[in-house]
Amino acid sequence: MADYARIDPGSAFRLVVKVTKYVDVGEYDRVDMAKQQHDLWFDRNSEYTLAQFHEDLSTRIIWGPFQTLSVWVVDQDTGSEWKIRRDEHLQQMVKDRWNERKAFIVVDVVSKGGCTDKGSSAARCVSGVTNGSHVGPSHVPDDAEECGDTCSSPPPPPPPAEQPVAVDWNTLTIQENPDDDGLATQLVDEEQVYEAMGFKEAEAQEAARNEVPIPVITAEMEADMNEAAVNVDDTIDAEPMYEWDRDNPDMSVGTCYPNMDEFRLAVRQHAIKKEFELDTKHSDKERYMANCACLGCPWFIRGRTQHDGSVRVQILNCLCTCCYFLHCHYFFLC
Repeated sequence: MADYARIDPGSAFRLVVKVTKYVDVGEYDRVDMAKQQHDLWFDRNSEYTLAQFHEDLSTRIIWGPFQTLSVWVVDQDTGSEWKIRRDEHLQQMVKDRWNERKAFIVVDVVSKGGCTDKGSSAARCVSGVTNGSHVGPSHVPDDAEECGDTCSSPPPPPPPAEQPVAVDWNTLTIQENPDDDGLATQLVDEEQVYEAMGFKEAEAQEAARNEVPIPVITAEMEADMNEAAVNVDDTIDAEPMYEWDRDNPDMSVGTCYPNMDEFRLAVRQHAIKKEFELDTKHSDKERYMANCACLGCPWFIRGRTQHDGSVRVQILNCLCTCCYFLHCHYFFLC
């Protein structure tokens, strides 16, 4: 009674709510709910509404967002029931059972806009209601949906389903047209249909609209174009081609590399290939000097940036006494 401490015991009215078996249809799943019974209390001197009843019952049971409650009042003496549709029906029920201070209500959870089977609902509610004293007949509103003795009558049987007609495939025959003489003939040419429907003409018009006109070049425009043209010969042998073997670069005097970065990379690869340690003495955008890091080894190389940005090997002393070419004694000087 902690939830109803503020209700005067002399004015308390009890609702015995029996919830029938239903399926809670949520947004993502369906849950079968068993029969339930709950007691709701309210002050009978106040106007108790259907909205308050829904709110109180929502703390006891759950139903889906597309479901609602169908509320029925049960008469214990006759076993009949009538549906509560408006607040006036609920308040009339309280007045009819004013002396009893108790009423039995059956609730069905149905889909919104749907209806329930009153006969099955009555059968469920009568079996679960304990007979007790009832003072005077219950007043049923004129516009309420009443269910009396006919509640327990079974629903009419469904109409029999139409039986499919059996087809004897062995007796089916194909009737031939003697005029066709068994030959498949083409009624009309596809090209003729395409042209008759206007598609060919529309295709030609679309192609004409998308056609780009070729401008007319006058003699004066052609002379100006020839005067401004620059003759380029891609087959000139004197044009430098800075390509080098990245696995085994050539360090001979006169060899050119595209830029200083490529030249440094080539020198390092040359030292790796010939298996000696490289010692860089000087390196900037204009000059590069390096020699063998082995003490007493005379190997050294010099490179210089040219006017076009390329780097040319200027000096190479390949007299090495400590590495791969121990017996190679030659000196190039430019």
